[in-house]
Amino acid sequence: MIDHRLQITEKRYLFVKTFFKREKMLKLIFTVWVVLWVFFLVREDKDGQYGSLAYLYTHGYNDKVRYIMGGRLYDFLVFCERYMPKGTTFDLSGFEPFSIDEVRARYFLWPLRSVGNNPDFVIVYGETTGSPAGYKEYKRYGKTGRLLIREGIDG
Repeated sequence: MIDHRLQITEKRYLFVKTFFKREKMLKLIFTVWVVLWVFFLVREDKDGQYGSLAYLYTHGYNDKVRYIMGGRLYDFLVFCERYMPKGTTFDLSGFEPFSIDEVRARYFLWPLRSVGNNPDFVIVYGETTGSPAGYKEYKRYGKTGRLLIREGIDG
């Protein structure tokens, strides 16, 4: 006849033995998971995104927008925005059609309206000479670009 206490002890032993195997396996899985995440976070990726994220987390809104758009374009658009009254219309020139810089410029200058026909202002990005018929140079921002105004509009 088997002692009842012996059966309980054997069951307890099997439980403890199985539990510690599970515990070791969970520790191993957790350790591998932590090592992979540390490797993922510490390594520098090919685009340098961690440096960009650090910059974006530590700077103000205007600096973030300048970083994303590029300093040259951002400074020029701030210059144009300063001299264009609210409610006026504009057209962009000097941008590659449908380029990311053109899209960023239109987005940045919102709520001013971008129109193709007869705008109040023409924003000329880059080094170009001459003006479209009916427009004169209103302001110049170094070699980065110019702001043209339609003749007959007071700046």
